[in-house]
Amino acid sequence: MGRNLRVFLLSIGLAVTAAAQLTTERAGTSQLLIPAAGAVTGANGTFFRSDINVVNYRTDADQRVRFNWLPRGSGGTLPSVEMVIPKATGVSSEDFVTNVLNQTDLGAILVTAITPDGQFDPSGKLHATARIWSNQPGLSSGTVSQTFPIISINDISSSGVRILGQRRDDRYHTNVGIINLNPSEQTYQISVQADGRIELQRIVVAGLSMQQVLLIGPPANNLQIAVTNVSGVPSTSWIAYGSSVDNTTGDSWSSLGFVVP
Repeated sequence: MGRNLRVFLLSIGLAVTAAAQLTTERAGTSQLLIPAAGAVTGANGTFFRSDINVVNYRTDADQRVRFNWLPRGSGGTLPSVEMVIPKATGVSSEDFVTNVLNQTDLGAILVTAITPDGQFDPSGKLHATARIWSNQPGLSSGTVSQTFPIISINDISSSGVRILGQRRDDRYHTNVGIINLNPSEQTYQISVQADGRIELQRIVVAGLSMQQVLLIGPPANNLQIAVTNVSGVPSTSWIAYGSSVDNTTGDSWSSLGFVVP
């Protein structure tokens, strides 16, 4: 396994007494997506890394896992790394992209349970968490970070999504990221409703890659962002997120795009 990769045991309950599950993320799936990860320089002396945990919730078998790096800006053949996570065990690294995937810059990570001979394993029960973090500008201790929701591939299917909760003013700037899981290039339109104005921007995302763009415009307190696939033959295999970043400290937050009911 890669440098600085930690293995930890799980405490798994054998009985469930609650009538309903309070969390919304899937507790175990064969394939999941980490929307944004990286090892990338930010503003004001920040350098952002990804603190990632991946868990094998199977209690009956070790799980072979493939990690595919979906790079920013270009697709093609996906760099991959494989490892075996023992049953009821997880692995973690505070700089996963560098130490485990041997990659740099920004991208997304496709995590897939596979059989010993490299085929898709429908019995996989994987879960993950991810945050991007940096030391505070000018300081050797203390961090700023943002977490990204992890999504099961089974839950990805949309022609358009909405993103709320982002901010753009003198203190913060906002980025929109799009991950295209289709092998073919796709075109997306980003529509931003900001204090009564409509701002339009189009972005082309290569197959099996991601792209992140800055929303340029005047200050706005209530950004309502819509992202639509406007390709000639639109795929539904994509997601989008918004990320607002403090211009001074690099502290930030993210929102995953959702389908309007």
